[in-house]
Amino acid sequence: MTSKIVSIIESRKETLTSSEKKVAEYVLKNGIEVINMTVSEFSNVSKVSEATIIRFVKKIGFDSFQDFKLSIASDNESLKNYEDIDTTVNKDELPEDIVKKVELGIIRAIESTTSITDISKYINAVNFIRSAKRIEIYGVGSSNAVAKVLNYKLTRMGFAAFSIEDPHMQAISAATMKTGDLAIGISQSGSTIDIVDSLTIAKKHGATTVCITDHVNSPITKFSDTVIQTFSKENPVKTSAGRSIVAQIYAVEILTAILSSVEFEKAQKAGQETAKAVVNKLY
Repeated sequence: MTSKIVSIIESRKETLTSSEKKVAEYVLKNGIEVINMTVSEFSNVSKVSEATIIRFVKKIGFDSFQDFKLSIASDNESLKNYEDIDTTVNKDELPEDIVKKVELGIIRAIESTTSITDISKYINAVNFIRSAKRIEIYGVGSSNAVAKVLNYKLTRMGFAAFSIEDPHMQAISAATMKTGDLAIGISQSGSTIDIVDSLTIAKKHGATTVCITDHVNSPITKFSDTVIQTFSKENPVKTSAGRSIVAQIYAVEILTAILSSVEFEKAQKAGQETAKAVVNKLY
């Protein structure tokens, strides 16, 4: 299983100060050793103050240094071994090796997302969907593909959802939203200008807003009433958007599964009716 500590640290690196990053780097390289250290000993080896260590621990979500150590101890995989297997595909690589690397990359994306999942955020989003009069979903590039999947699933469950790809239409449509409506923005980076702008406009006009992103402190989160975090750990320069799409689809599946559970009768009825509507489309 993917290390929870690694996933949390990597997903929140951008929020750390330079001193806190020294702590993070030490943990990522020597995590198991920290279990037997006091705060003072950790301070000496990482060459930062004890106060910095305490701030770091709290910033990544733990109440105390002891809780942090217990989480490392309960992790079933050594932090030092987490990156031993490189999933980058190289020139002239054997197809069977590529299959294994792709599999591992996808598993990592799902497990990493699971390790940082805050179920309360999903429940918030589900409640927003249930009460929304109108739902618009914004995404561009690879995130637009995920927006269409979410649109499809919500529509099949009986909710009035629409995904919009064109940035101009996103902004125009967002400007017509009002209190009681819901806008969902999907952006792996959380910094896609078109999506941030559209969510900002929707919120300005009274709509509730939700985002799905890898980065909890990115611009899009400032205009979101709830943030669903994914974590693909994908480098857009070295790889395509495959793992980020997997992580986002995984989040969509969790979201719609919870929604289906609490709106079971509605989802069942809508599913049956929509299935009847397309049954004659098959040979």
